[in-house]
Amino acid sequence: MAKPSSSERPGRKALWKIRLRSPRRVKQIALLPTVLTLINGICGFYAMIHIAQGLVGSGGADAANHFHTAAYLILIAMIFDALDGRVARMTKTASSFGAQLDSLCDLVTFGVTPAFLVYAICQSASFLPPRVLEVVTLLYLMCALIRLARFNVETNTTEKSHLIFAGIPSPAAAGVIASAVIPWTAFPDSGLLRDFSELILKALPLITFGLAVLMVSRVSYIHIGNTLLKGVRPFVTLIELMLLAVVVTLLHEFALFLAFMGYALIGPALWIKSRVFRKGSPEKTSTKLDADDTLF
Repeated sequence: MAKPSSSERPGRKALWKIRLRSPRRVKQIALLPTVLTLINGICGFYAMIHIAQGLVGSGGADAANHFHTAAYLILIAMIFDALDGRVARMTKTASSFGAQLDSLCDLVTFGVTPAFLVYAICQSASFLPPRVLEVVTLLYLMCALIRLARFNVETNTTEKSHLIFAGIPSPAAAGVIASAVIPWTAFPDSGLLRDFSELILKALPLITFGLAVLMVSRVSYIHIGNTLLKGVRPFVTLIELMLLAVVVTLLHEFALFLAFMGYALIGPALWIKSRVFRKGSPEKTSTKLDADDTLF
């Protein structure tokens, strides 16, 4: 075997440079987006504290209050999660550091915390055995991990990459779970609203399973803020938003759940519609599918 010539061999200085090369250090960060992202993670941590207090407490109304607070903390964290990316792009300070930090905080607030909330609140309310409940919540956590890792690999920091998501975003999935808990804790007295809220709570493990599947799917979801609220809209849109705000204010307990659940279901509904009413010959459509049209 022929030995490499002296010109092909790396010199000693080059070898030393390779050996002594240190990882790239983060010297500067965007302060405001970073603070907003950290508040997201803090809300998730305090939500877990309230969930734990609800588990070890005396039960009853005291536990319900802790779960109620944890659910609202998840929803509040969604506001800061939406603000940090928008602020970073508006100030042109979006960076890989911010994206990684955002995913880590999202894992805590929208991955671990919702799974813990479902496990804690459904131990006595669910019809499923405890072991099955553990599997469902563990599946949700793993799918949230995969969803966030895939998002980091496939998405950059530009505005266009945040218009359409492949799979339901983890904040929206956590919003469905949090908004499903709020009606149960908001109506302690018996009645029609109480019965409906308990029905939602009993179905929560099944909802959690469906959300886990949707997170790792390729079903398309739009970014509400970047798509619907961007640009110029007809004046009637403002009136519609005002009426919607009134309805949400009067029946915010169920309105939030219906809004989040509607967003979660619109993706599969459009995916099924595209299959049923697909245009073109059946031979072409059955032999080739776009990457965005596949379920996984």
